[in-house]
Amino acid sequence: MNTRGQGRVFQQKGSPYWYVAYYANGEEQRESAKHIRTGLKLQATEKNRHEAERYLKGRLHDIAAEQRHGITFVGPQQQRLRISDLLDGLEQDYKLRDKWSVKVSSVVKPLREHFGTWRAVEVTSEVIGRYIEGLRADEYSNASVNRRTQLLGQAFKLAVRNKQFTNPPFIPRLSEVGNERQGFFETADFESVVEHLPEYLRDFSRFGFVTGWRKGSIESLRWSDVGDGVVYLRAENSKTRKAETLPLEGELRDIVERCRAAQAIEDENGGKRFTKYVFHRDGEPIGDFRKAWATACKKAGVPNRLFHDLRRTASRNLIAAGVPQAVAMKITGHRTDSMFRRYAIVNEEQKREALAKTQQHIAAAAGRKVVAMGKG
Repeated sequence: MNTRGQGRVFQQKGSPYWYVAYYANGEEQRESAKHIRTGLKLQATEKNRHEAERYLKGRLHDIAAEQRHGITFVGPQQQRLRISDLLDGLEQDYKLRDKWSVKVSSVVKPLREHFGTWRAVEVTSEVIGRYIEGLRADEYSNASVNRRTQLLGQAFKLAVRNKQFTNPPFIPRLSEVGNERQGFFETADFESVVEHLPEYLRDFSRFGFVTGWRKGSIESLRWSDVGDGVVYLRAENSKTRKAETLPLEGELRDIVERCRAAQAIEDENGGKRFTKYVFHRDGEPIGDFRKAWATACKKAGVPNRLFHDLRRTASRNLIAAGVPQAVAMKITGHRTDSMFRRYAIVNEEQKREALAKTQQHIAAAAGRKVVAMGKG
């Protein structure tokens, strides 16, 4: 078999197996011939040649089916492609576009751990559906599930764009309606949580309480980002993709000084080394601490609170303190007014005080008599 349309069976030099070659999408494809029923490679004996020709005939039939009926042909290169390859391509693309960050990396990591060794053709819509069900059973929110599956879907789309893959699976997007949390901490509740946290998380959390920074941004801080009385947030670790600065004032200055005192780490040989991270756990980045956080919140009597609730808390505290919204947004790193307003939650007592002050102002200006508002 030597014609372009029919393909051919041959033996590669130095190999004990039969191989087949054929054309698909204008390019020659080569792969080892396999037994139709067992899927095992065929030894290059005359007895097995007929079986190799049957395998070749099947591949040619698949190509014809694609051309006539739109059935996707999966070539050998696509069969070998693994999810880890797709995620490598996604990471390269993100870095090329300056979108790779600690946060994105933290979402890609569990995808690699779960799917990394899977062949891409094996990850069907059904498989992804079971993966989603597993995450929800582990009490991940719809938003958290969507962040993972969104990146997986982007990895598949990028492979299609690069002509590495032809038939990506359907990946459903879960509804996030009603997923918006309204949690925040009163100061006493937060201090109670801090008392029950491991030592390495206490100042990390205090920094979040004051600034409203995201976990990933705080986690990314290195001593090279700390200047003379200022902390620099690099653009790649900022949600706005813009570098930000934060003066070390008051409690923030105290937090950083305590971290500086804990910068030296004793190694296995009794020597000392200096960690490059401002906040660390035995010299390494903080990493995932959901269990420690949940345990501390439960012991403090405020279960089911998230570390991200500190972002809402800081937004509300800044506004309550009279900080102009534009300045507050610079501190917390919010990009839009609408998102900041969503986070700057106002409690009932603040509303009551605001109404009382407003009516008193109106009365003073117009001579109106105002009945004092009760608290009952």
